[in-house]
Amino acid sequence: MSKKNLLSGRDKELQEMAEQYETAKAENKTIYLDADDLADLTDWYAMHHKYDMATEVVEYGLKIHPDNTALLVEQAYLFLDNQHEEKAKEIIGRITEESSEVKVLKANLLLKDGKEAEAEAMLDSIDDKDDLANIIDVSYMYIDMGLPQKALAWLAHGHERYAEDESYIAVTGDCYYAEGAFDKASFFFNKLIDKNPYSAIYWFGLARCYFEQQMLDKAIEACDYATVADDEFADAYLMKGHAFFQLGNEESAMENYLLAEKYHLVSHGFINTVIGLNKASRGEWKEGYDYLEKAIAAEDNHDLTLSSLYANAALCLYKMGKKRKAHQYCKKAYDLGPEEPDPYLVEGRIYMEEGEYEKGVKKWAKALEYAPYADTWYEIGMSSMEIGQLSYAKLAFEHVKEMEPDFIGINEKLTSLYMLLKDKENFMKYNQLCEHPFELEELDRLQQILQEENQEELAIAMRNIFNALQ
Repeated sequence: MSKKNLLSGRDKELQEMAEQYETAKAENKTIYLDADDLADLTDWYAMHHKYDMATEVVEYGLKIHPDNTALLVEQAYLFLDNQHEEKAKEIIGRITEESSEVKVLKANLLLKDGKEAEAEAMLDSIDDKDDLANIIDVSYMYIDMGLPQKALAWLAHGHERYAEDESYIAVTGDCYYAEGAFDKASFFFNKLIDKNPYSAIYWFGLARCYFEQQMLDKAIEACDYATVADDEFADAYLMKGHAFFQLGNEESAMENYLLAEKYHLVSHGFINTVIGLNKASRGEWKEGYDYLEKAIAAEDNHDLTLSSLYANAALCLYKMGKKRKAHQYCKKAYDLGPEEPDPYLVEGRIYMEEGEYEKGVKKWAKALEYAPYADTWYEIGMSSMEIGQLSYAKLAFEHVKEMEPDFIGINEKLTSLYMLLKDKENFMKYNQLCEHPFELEELDRLQQILQEENQEELAIAMRNIFNALQ
């Protein structure tokens, strides 16, 4: 979706338009709306995760306004959002105009195909780069593609002219959030809330920042304000569920997960997946396995692929002492997704814990073959740290730093690693790059933890250091 409709006033208009459309549909009456309104309504439904309604509205609109560019653009975005790139290309082939909106859409598709230079050439051909609508569309395209720095460069085009414009402030907040600069993002979302304290979208934007900073009580409070403004704002219920779960309040977490399900944001399979993964991350292997089994058995959609679910269940089984069954689950995961990295990451970790280092390295190498990204190296580094294999952790985290120098949390991970390795020079190098560097008194406190170098002590030290850095 193109994410045009960020202003709360327009959002209210579109909500009323949606009610009119749905009432007319229920009464078998026709309703006429102009093409731009129908395009905006399509986008509104997509933003609220009502993809079936979005598809219905855009198809209805194209019957009334055949080959309308705004509607074709929205239809193409719907296909892109649902990973149907070939269908999106077919729609783009029907568009005869070369408007800025169309050029951004084409650039989006080029980026998805890995053709960054061609995408930038397409954007360079836009006549009015200082137009607010163009700035917003291009910025969100880059944010969605994981390139917030490029989005910030486009935002610079409009800083002087639009610094106080609500939609400009909103995209700036989203951009800093995508970059991991949560304090900066919070500043902009608070500024938006000052302009309109009854916007669910703005309160949720602030809640996301608090959640990422582990300020869970504040995240819940911000989500409460969001749901007061819009009691069907499913994203806020989902985030509240995550926050309550991390706080250990599983009853409140489930209440909010079920509300997110009620408003069609998630499936019950998703809820079981989230709880299962959280249980496993806390070392509650039996409970984690039980929930993951429920997710595997569910017929609805999952947050993870079925292959990844089997892989995570395999780790639980291994930790429960059921080694043979764990490897059987890994095999099942490979059969379901032969090019999915998760099963190789998990079985690699299992082999490493079993002392089968050569087999473990081969599995991790396979994961990198299918997913040669910083995220994959990061997962290898985290697994290595957790099982006390510091040489592998060093290799993995240094690869992350080389590939993506601004990877969120990598300086903290390298700082903690080199502290464990007692490498003062590298510790000092990365500690000064941390958002919250260690102070001398903290170092004195942690020094005793590192006296005994066995696997259990290393794992405890690692957790304490991570906690201190956060």
